[in-house]
Amino acid sequence: MKTHFRHTAWQAILGIFAAAMITPGHAAELPPGGQEMFTTSDLTYYVGENSRGATVETVPVAGRNFPTTQRITLPESTANAWVAGGRAMLTAELAQDDVGVVTFEARALPLAGQPAGDAKAAGKIFFEERTEPYTKSVELTFQATAEWQVFYLPFRAPKTLPNGGGAIVFHLGGQPQALEIGPVRSLNYGRTMQQKDLPRTKITYVGREASAPWRAEAAARIERIRMAPLIVNVKNATGDPVEGAKVEVKQLRNAFGFGSAVVANWLVKEGPDGDNYRKIVDECFSRVVFENDLKMEPWEYSLKNDEGAFFRWDDTKKAAAWLKQRDLPVRGHYLSWAPWEPWSEPLRGQPEKIKARILTHIPKVLASVGDMVFEWDVINHLSGWDKNIDEVTGLEFYTEIMKTARAATTLPLWVNEDQVFRLGRQQEEYFTRIQRLIAAGMKPDGIGNQAHFDDSYLPSPEEMLAVSDRFAALVPALSITEFDVVTNGDEELEADYLRDILTVCYSHPAYTGFLTWGFWEGMHWKPQTAMWRQDWSEKPSAKVWRELVTKQWSTHTTGTTSQAGFFSPAAHLGTYEITVTTAGKTITTRTTLSKDSPPILVNVP
Repeated sequence: MKTHFRHTAWQAILGIFAAAMITPGHAAELPPGGQEMFTTSDLTYYVGENSRGATVETVPVAGRNFPTTQRITLPESTANAWVAGGRAMLTAELAQDDVGVVTFEARALPLAGQPAGDAKAAGKIFFEERTEPYTKSVELTFQATAEWQVFYLPFRAPKTLPNGGGAIVFHLGGQPQALEIGPVRSLNYGRTMQQKDLPRTKITYVGREASAPWRAEAAARIERIRMAPLIVNVKNATGDPVEGAKVEVKQLRNAFGFGSAVVANWLVKEGPDGDNYRKIVDECFSRVVFENDLKMEPWEYSLKNDEGAFFRWDDTKKAAAWLKQRDLPVRGHYLSWAPWEPWSEPLRGQPEKIKARILTHIPKVLASVGDMVFEWDVINHLSGWDKNIDEVTGLEFYTEIMKTARAATTLPLWVNEDQVFRLGRQQEEYFTRIQRLIAAGMKPDGIGNQAHFDDSYLPSPEEMLAVSDRFAALVPALSITEFDVVTNGDEELEADYLRDILTVCYSHPAYTGFLTWGFWEGMHWKPQTAMWRQDWSEKPSAKVWRELVTKQWSTHTTGTTSQAGFFSPAAHLGTYEITVTTAGKTITTRTTLSKDSPPILVNVP
């Protein structure tokens, strides 16, 4: 009954706070000189297999400057967003660093039983290669409401799509929704324009304002749960207190895991870029995770140590040693992957072979990696896609994976998933599958939330707190493991959302860490979401990170001891260097501050 009550209360809270607000767009004049990227009439809308009753039709429309619109209706959620959408081939090259804009009008329609004014619909737009593997160059997002809106989505292309090699693609599936879309245009201004100079549909979220009540509450929680008195007691050689000694307190690492995914190859790379990469890791983070180096197939390949290869076990060990020297702990990511992969897909009819490979791999990689990491993601994407290996292995295989890992290591074992803050199948399935593991006696030590966001759905801080409470009732250790946010180039929105979600997590007692999934545009799976640009200049989001992580939430202070020989500043938990100077002599010591730390005794000659 208690769990049911918490769930009901949580749903009520989510009903109060809208996920994101889109300021209604108004027609704007596009700058001259843009090249049309495709012919509107060639944009074909479709529904594919497993669309669960989705339909697409051309319908007349009144009151717009176009006679017909495309209506796409999804009565049920679908496993993948791409099962419904639109596609057109690009008629010109989209070169790296080209700047352009996609514009169209759209509105959401109510589904059965939904009040007309509550209708919402979201979509993603990609510029991608027109053939497999459909590598993306640009990702854009939008959210439509019940009123017709004009959307302006500016972009900068991080990757070239040559003439004849690119396509524009709409992904409109996933959640139940209905929407109408008018004619779509995309103009490419090359490098003659900056994103900020193009019209943009502004997006915001509930709780962004400086006066939002949640901010003061979060600040009070941070002071209560993330800080403690750092008591320095200075005595002389005879054990008497030393009054007036100068004390400098410098935090080296926060106990909270502020960090990012990193790449072993880059941590050992020579040259200016490698130097800058390491400098930011050392200055700005207190925890990292290897992005791909310890995943099954990259790790297996790395053992060959092929000269010049991207994955080399020798590089991974060197990178881990460098991190250890700097007191930067590493998360292990990951021991197993639940969705189908190229190696497992051909074995659908032989589930025992799938099981054998995974269960053989786990103790092998655990023994090899050893204490290079301090915790592991045991199952990644436990419920991410409804096309997982449990189709043939059964759900009980996840319990077997946990048992195998538990038998091979004493390190904490986590599960990891995305879209946990969004209502729907993925969140519910993740919750119930964790419950199954607990019921089977294989309770995870932590619950990871990947938190890949885009501006078509930005949950408010209050929503984040409520969902976190719900999962913390299962396992009282949570972490954001792979954060990024796509904002169509709105760098202020990107920075503000990072600021607020960082604050939410640092203020919540269950969270142990917050990791972004990369930090530099030159080595990032979604370059537009990086905090540091290709040339290493800081975006607003990087400035937010530095301000919070290295200044506001990092204690650096000086003072003098009292008559009783004490200096006791309030400090954020973590590791410290303490320097005491008295009578022309200096003593330096290191210590770790926790909630129950005793006074630090510093004896001076």
